[in-house]
Amino acid sequence: MAVIKQMNIVAEEIATDIIQEIYKQCDWQLGQFLPEAAEGDQVNETHSYLVELVANHISKKITNE
Repeated sequence: MAVIKQMNIVAEEIATDIIQEIYKQCDWQLGQFLPEAAEGDQVNETHSYLVELVANHISKKITNE
């Protein structure tokens, strides 16, 4: 049982690192989907949507759907 608990801790840390990387990558790609004058809510909503799309694609690839 201790091994599973330790694996869960490590998996959570990895997930946190991966999420941070997804956010960075989405930040980097965001400009191609927004007008130059975009700011505030438009940027945040577009970023959130892109992150959600990436997460959905990852989920599908992991579960082989």
